[in-house]
Amino acid sequence: MSVLPFASRLPAFAPIHPLGRGPLGEWVSLVWPLEAGQRGDSPLVVKTYLLAPGLAPETRLPLESALTRAVPLRHPGIARLHGFQVDARDTLTVVSDYVPGCSLATARRRVAGRGARLSEAFVCHVGAEVAGALHAAHATQVVHGGVRANRIRLGPRGEVTLTDFGLRPACRLLRRFTSPALPDVAPPPVLPVLEDAVDAPLAEHADLRALGRVLLELVTGRVSATDPAPAEVEAGLRELSPAPRDVLGRLLLDAPREGDTGARLQAELRACCHAGAEVVREVAALPGSGPLSPVDVYVGAASVMAASVPVRPRALKS
Repeated sequence: MSVLPFASRLPAFAPIHPLGRGPLGEWVSLVWPLEAGQRGDSPLVVKTYLLAPGLAPETRLPLESALTRAVPLRHPGIARLHGFQVDARDTLTVVSDYVPGCSLATARRRVAGRGARLSEAFVCHVGAEVAGALHAAHATQVVHGGVRANRIRLGPRGEVTLTDFGLRPACRLLRRFTSPALPDVAPPPVLPVLEDAVDAPLAEHADLRALGRVLLELVTGRVSATDPAPAEVEAGLRELSPAPRDVLGRLLLDAPREGDTGARLQAELRACCHAGAEVVREVAALPGSGPLSPVDVYVGAASVMAASVPVRPRALKS
């Protein structure tokens, strides 16, 4: 089996609670950090991906490069990547912050379930926060490459966090998997790997355009597995008021321009709707249990237990 000696390593942790399978077939678990310097009052998330066996090391280099660039990212709207590793069993393990709340995809489904839609203020707030996180990443030559609703997390006070930086190259390396809930699911189609982000303004604009598509889905309530045609975009934009319609229209329909940055998009979306406390109230009023999940309640109890009960560290070996 092939082994890629990634420079980064996994931090020591103690298992807390399995969370099941993620959208790419990865196993997801809650763990507790056991090393000095980590966030001692918050759990972490471990995601384990199965890579196709026998891959040559050079095939995996884009993945190593993307993850290595993502590790130093520090921004309130970005879930921190604490470490990653590939072992001799062709298993990629990634450790990142646990972000309480629910995903934007879950929030959208909850609201759609009661026949409603999220407000423009909410959509602009989410878009502005994610645009700010993308600008911080782009400033350090990091491209996300996979902005989707299930990678945007909503906190109980309106916090917005973008997750899974550095994982886009993994999609083309994953092996097929099967599970009772998702039988014989294949990884997403192979897409060009975004490399050398410092020389790829178009890749940065692709991040912003992907965010624009997410926001349009929130507005229209229609989710598509492929990029919408211009006619579909124009139809969706007609459901917006003039200011956000102009912002998203330029982003989704016009050719990329030199001044198109996450900072500019953030400022434009903030100018569209003065959200403030209204967004927090809207987040708290989401159907079901609001933005918090039963896992968040479990984490609260586990935090007390982990602080008082000694546990054996777990560190995966290369």
